[in-house]
Amino acid sequence: MVELRRLTINNTHYYYLFHSMHNENKFLKFKHYIGLKEPSHDEMLKIEKEFLEKIEKTPEQLTIIGKQNIIRILQQIMEKEGYISEENFVKLSKNFDIPLVELVSVASFYSQFKFNKPGKYTISICDGTACHVKKSSELIKYLEELLEIKPGKVTKDGKFGLECVNCIGACARAPAMMINGVVYGKLDKKKVKEIIKTHS
Repeated sequence: MVELRRLTINNTHYYYLFHSMHNENKFLKFKHYIGLKEPSHDEMLKIEKEFLEKIEKTPEQLTIIGKQNIIRILQQIMEKEGYISEENFVKLSKNFDIPLVELVSVASFYSQFKFNKPGKYTISICDGTACHVKKSSELIKYLEELLEIKPGKVTKDGKFGLECVNCIGACARAPAMMINGVVYGKLDKKKVKEIIKTHS
């Protein structure tokens, strides 16, 4: 029997199919991630049919949830929360029977996934070639002193997060940085301090 299961993380629902069976004295569990929307009755019948057919043809692909499906779930958590917490990893691990270390390993491979709660304002300071030539490294050091944090960290009040990136697509305006998607260019220490002040 195929079950529709729901995993809830931070008030967001993730739906997947679950089926178990005995095969040659082995108890096998099959899982297939569907998405964020609960399927209708007709959709469920179609998905269930395809699921059972895949189990019959290629059961090894469904005994654990696929890597691509895990990445999709992690991306959806990132979009909603801005980071993936330890609680998120533990829930995914328990619900999909995937070792915690394996989940963290997959997420750590991709730079898009963050593991610390972001600040209200994320400062992305560019240190690509064009910006580096224009002494962006000095601005990075200045921001570290001004905010009293290192790249990858968040200020104690949770207001600012700092990160160094390779490019923000503003080479002609180097040195440049971006705050929550807004680009600031032709920077020097004075401009940086003024910009930070407007967000305080």
